[in-house]
Amino acid sequence: MKIRFSQQLLILLFLANLSFAGDLRVNIINGTRNEPGSADHVALVDLAAGMAEIASATNVIKATTFSGVESNGQSQYLVRATLGGVNYSAMFVPTAGVTAWETSLTVYESSETVNDVIASVPFFVIYGFQDKIRIQKRIILDNVSAPPVTYYKSPGLAKIHVPENISEMELLTFKSGSMPLNTAPIDIDNDQVLPNAIKPGVSEIDAAYYLPYDPSGTSISEKVGYDIDHFHVYVMPIDLNVTAPGLSREGTDNENGLAIYALEKVKAGTMLEFQVSGMGMSESQPDEHEQHQQNTGRIVVENRMDASVELSIAGVLIMAILISLFVSVTQQSEDLKQESIAMLKRQKSDLLQEYANLSKSDTDGDEKDKLLYRLVSVYKTLDRIK
Repeated sequence: MKIRFSQQLLILLFLANLSFAGDLRVNIINGTRNEPGSADHVALVDLAAGMAEIASATNVIKATTFSGVESNGQSQYLVRATLGGVNYSAMFVPTAGVTAWETSLTVYESSETVNDVIASVPFFVIYGFQDKIRIQKRIILDNVSAPPVTYYKSPGLAKIHVPENISEMELLTFKSGSMPLNTAPIDIDNDQVLPNAIKPGVSEIDAAYYLPYDPSGTSISEKVGYDIDHFHVYVMPIDLNVTAPGLSREGTDNENGLAIYALEKVKAGTMLEFQVSGMGMSESQPDEHEQHQQNTGRIVVENRMDASVELSIAGVLIMAILISLFVSVTQQSEDLKQESIAMLKRQKSDLLQEYANLSKSDTDGDEKDKLLYRLVSVYKTLDRIK
């Protein structure tokens, strides 16, 4: 099996040096009306060439075609369409030996009035240290509009609250899809909003920041932007004193050293005032943070994927062959770069899993060769843009 796999890789690497050029037709789908749609701008971005925009079209109705699109062992593209100021994107990998391709990209009509969004707060965490407090929170926005629409209005509609007296902003990201993107709050009408569009499906807002802390008593404010049925509050260390109108103790997470509180039926626009007092904890060394979740002062979410022995061997073999093919690229848009890397990694995992499943069956060898060719292309592109 290993010999055959290596032979296939060598053949595919040889084929990767052959370059083809063809036409790519991009169909625009209106996801709101479930019919052919339009876009203000459609661009083709070459991920293997420093995130360069190599082709574009404006005022596209139904479809557009890009000519001279190269296909070789390292071709990976991002197709991006803009409608009403909102960007939509999808990966495109040209099939080897083909000179005409077709792909589709779904866009949605926009609404300036937010309806049919279910909001939740999986966690709002208060970490007390000796002279500062760290707040970590996640807000989930589930756009369940039917027919589906994107909620967007300049400067923004996604509500967030960041206190004025923060001493340090650690992170503030908005994720709609696979990759969280850095963002920043905008003050408007006594509220704060994010410039990000709320697309159909689930979006996540993650924030972490520090506030000054006096153990004798400190007030923390949080303005809630949405109706929340069950507002979870976690506190570390366990014996830190935290009170707020309507706040009730639910229990203790002994494994992670967290006290668990909750607020019920919090209405949009409510200003929560948490009163915090008591001795905070000392901060651990960075190395200990990485090794022990209970000492990190962080809530960590891990995604794990099981793989067969053959799957692991396949990944190692491909990486060993491709190390010598690494070519550095100039960094341009960091957010676009990170989003593309995440999409490539997801595609790599899917392809590896698909190859492992094929290897367990009597599937035609041509199908396996196609999968391996795509794997080679993904790995080479990841090497170039990391």
